[in-house]
Amino acid sequence: MSINTKSSIEFRTARYADIVHVARRMRDMDRLEMFAFDKSESAEDLAYNLASFERFHWVACRDERRIAIISVIEQSRTLWRVGMFATNEWPSIARACTKFLCKAVYPMLYDLGCNRAECRSHIDHVTAHRWLERLGARRECIVTDLGIDRERYIQYAWTRTDIDQNNG
Repeated sequence: MSINTKSSIEFRTARYADIVHVARRMRDMDRLEMFAFDKSESAEDLAYNLASFERFHWVACRDERRIAIISVIEQSRTLWRVGMFATNEWPSIARACTKFLCKAVYPMLYDLGCNRAECRSHIDHVTAHRWLERLGARRECIVTDLGIDRERYIQYAWTRTDIDQNNG
């Protein structure tokens, strides 16, 4: 799926090179969130691990600069994990990423039979929390003792019940 927007922002399938490019330049809070489970993990390891999943990863580019990676990974037919990390240029594409998720990714997941999509965000990643809530994700709980340093995360979810109730 490749989508161009009016403001020269493009979304296309992310490959290893795209993922590693953004991972090497990701925001500090994204790095904290992504590497909480293996401090020795590198941008290359992260890109390899993400690229090995056969499902959906997109890179968001502005004027051909790769700025963000958006991923949805199937856990089971009805349960998917949603994730995103970005460079410091994130504010310049945040609105376009919101539209892309709402108009392209959510309908795709719905059509694939997803009943629940989940995302966990580090307790201190306030920017991510605001964006997830803007996307319609519901804050469910705080998950404790996650990661090497026993960090706390907030679990967010989108459910088919919520979508059906809002569209019904």
